[in-house]
Amino acid sequence: MRLFTNKRVRDIFVQIAKGPATQAFLAKEMNVSTRTIRSDLKELSDIIPRYGISLLYDRKTGFEVKCDDPASYHALLEESDRPVNQTRSAADRRKQLMALLLRQQGYVALEELESDWFISIYSLKNDVALLKRHFSFYQIAVNAVGNERLRIAGDEVNIRRCIYDHLLRSTETESDYRELFACESAFSEIKNALSQLLVNNQLRFSDVNLRSFTLCCGIALERIRGGNWLLDYDFNQCDTLWKPIARQVLQLLLADQSGSVPPGEVNYMAMNLSAFCSVSGDSDLPDRCYDAELTVMNHFLSYVSSVWYCDVSYDEQSKKNLLNHIKAMRTRVNHGITIINPLLDQIKRHYPLMYEMTLTAFSELDNFFTGKLSDDEIGYLVMHIGAVLEDTLYQHQGSAVSALIVSDQGMASTRIVSQRIVRMYPNMAIGEPISVQQYQAMENIAEDVVISMVPVVEKNRKVINLPALPERWQLENIKYYLTNHRSPADTVMNYFSPAHFFIFEQSEHNKDSLIEFLARRLESTGKVDARYLPSVVEREAHASTLLADKIAIPHPMGLVASTTQVTVAVFPQGIEWDVGKVVKLVFMLAISEDAFVDSMIIYDYLTNILDDDIIDKLSASGTFADFMCLSGRYFI
Repeated sequence: MRLFTNKRVRDIFVQIAKGPATQAFLAKEMNVSTRTIRSDLKELSDIIPRYGISLLYDRKTGFEVKCDDPASYHALLEESDRPVNQTRSAADRRKQLMALLLRQQGYVALEELESDWFISIYSLKNDVALLKRHFSFYQIAVNAVGNERLRIAGDEVNIRRCIYDHLLRSTETESDYRELFACESAFSEIKNALSQLLVNNQLRFSDVNLRSFTLCCGIALERIRGGNWLLDYDFNQCDTLWKPIARQVLQLLLADQSGSVPPGEVNYMAMNLSAFCSVSGDSDLPDRCYDAELTVMNHFLSYVSSVWYCDVSYDEQSKKNLLNHIKAMRTRVNHGITIINPLLDQIKRHYPLMYEMTLTAFSELDNFFTGKLSDDEIGYLVMHIGAVLEDTLYQHQGSAVSALIVSDQGMASTRIVSQRIVRMYPNMAIGEPISVQQYQAMENIAEDVVISMVPVVEKNRKVINLPALPERWQLENIKYYLTNHRSPADTVMNYFSPAHFFIFEQSEHNKDSLIEFLARRLESTGKVDARYLPSVVEREAHASTLLADKIAIPHPMGLVASTTQVTVAVFPQGIEWDVGKVVKLVFMLAISEDAFVDSMIIYDYLTNILDDDIIDKLSASGTFADFMCLSGRYFI
């Protein structure tokens, strides 16, 4: 049983045990009212008699302890001096309770937690009710004995999935891993050993995927050590190389026990390898066992080409990279493996049209997946198709400066940054990106310069540090290491004109009337035809065209304009675009098929002006000339 009602009651007892104390003194020490202290003293006086102790009150000196049983009193004092293991919030408490249940070392007794955590049984039962709902997503039951002793039960694969998701979101993986499994294993040591094994087998992986794969391996290791084996797990639709490597991984993890590993564990490890790694080199496209992945890829590429009305050049290397990603993605989605895309918010901000297009394309492919594609998975696909589009549109030959790209993210997100750099600096040649682990294994760098999205040790070449998705000004800093700097394209600036620039000092429009007004203006000047306005309205009904909740970019479903034009509406006082969302700048986009290349630069410009101070300056422009003079700084 819990000794005290709460931590404050215990602290009051400790204080009185040191000597007499008045209510006013205790209220000041506990930072509560004297009324609360009186209530706590009543609860304390109900608890301590069982230990041969009572409270005495003197009007001058206050409360003091009277001891009739020295042995019990001494035991109570020792118990009171124990550190309090009290969580800081309900979320932290539930996280710790979930870790205790996932550890599966006997039953979790709520009665003991009540005493140790100074939390009422009522609060703990509420926590358990919420955790039961969470565990139910993994088909895991929380069984109770006497309603106060708990233990989870479920399929071994589902329990591992639940543990993986729990640790995946941890900001302190090392300590949480040790706490969960009550072990001395160092997560970082497992990661380093696995990294070397994967490199030796010429497998390609990002640092993000290496962390996820290490989690899967560490969880499998600890579950096996606890006697929880997978005996009949099947995974046969995969490359033949995965199972031999899976056996190597298990030999590395289990050492002496590796000889008795059942086929189910080998299959499970092969599945995780397939979910997070791909084969290095220029291997041929796979055989018929990957017909589904090829169908998914071909549909996606066909959809991109048809939506953008352009001849996108998908070279063999781009196809192989995308197919490898779809193979791994399909394994993850079909086997319920979660991934976290740390760049998701930036992807949605920088590439809103690509994100929307990718989401729509894969909404037609549900029959190829047994699970639902998460936003994180969609974000990685956006990076892949973005890299393909950038390769198609911005290829430069005869470059004078070579650069090595190092990143802890996936290949696609890194390649798209590479192409943004090449667009700004056409004299730069950038090869395939490498991971941090691969960079660390290199003795000398052959390229002229290293551009790294993560801190690395400088070797024989200068290192230029960039964030994972750099802003324009950060890309501009590269010019200090190079000789050429590309100026903005004059053709793109020609898509803005005084005839399609409006300043509304007073809010004479709402969202709907503004869309109609701007569309009619475009139609009257011959930039669009009658199809344009209905298409813009349809697009707005599908989802808001707010960009990062900062500016509005109404546009049609496709490239339906006769002539490309960017119409600008400035609202110094703001206009409500969505409920509670007020913007000062509205850009109505009318893009023709022949301006596809420049449309990418228009979108770059829109994402470059999303800082609040830039928006404020642009919305304060008094003339079209002022607006364009300031805007010109933000074209890439």
